[in-house]
Amino acid sequence: MHMEHNTHSHSAGHGHNHTEKPATPPKDLALLKYMLEHNRQHAHELSEMGERLNDAGSEGAAELIRDAVHYFAHANEKLDEAVALITEG
Repeated sequence: MHMEHNTHSHSAGHGHNHTEKPATPPKDLALLKYMLEHNRQHAHELSEMGERLNDAGSEGAAELIRDAVHYFAHANEKLDEAVALITEG
């Protein structure tokens, strides 16, 4: 059985460095920051709504909204961490 060894190089015309990460597109970073702030605003609005519902006697709904706001806050923390990783390089 005859086996050929491929000895040609792939370096010719290979125009990028494998050790550097490609930069995050500015539009993606701007959108991520916008969405994070938008989420924070929604969490605040939901929190206020939960208080109103609680005051109106809908304690069950208010509790569920509090839970949802908790998850919003947790998700926002993760998005904040992503922004930090991108901007700190």
